Amino acid sequence: MKEMTRREAIEAIKGMFETNTGEADNASMLTENENDTATFMLDKRKYERGEIIGKLSELFKGVKITDGLCRIDGITFVFTTVKIEERPKKED
Repeated sequence: MKEMTRREAIEAIKGMFETNTGEADNASMLTENENDTATFMLDKRKYERGEIIGKLSELFKGVKITDGLCRIDGITFVFTTVKIEERPKKED
C-alpha cells in the first residue's frame, strides 16, 4: 500500500479542484491550517458530489494517509465539504 502524508494529500486535492484561498462569494474555497489540515468547500455548481467522491476514491485507491484522514462532511445545498485532518487518537 502506498503512503501519503496530510500535506501530500492536500496538495493532490488542490491539483484536482480549482479553489480559492480564503473568502469568496459562490466559489470553491480552501482553508489551510498550520498543522497540515485543510477544509475544501467545493462549489456544487462546478463539481457534483458524485464527481468529487469518484475523484477522491481514485486518488486514495490503495493509499494510506499516514498521519491523518480524508472526510466528506454532511450534505449542504451550496458546497461539498472535504476535510484533510488528523486521525483521532485511540482511547485505551
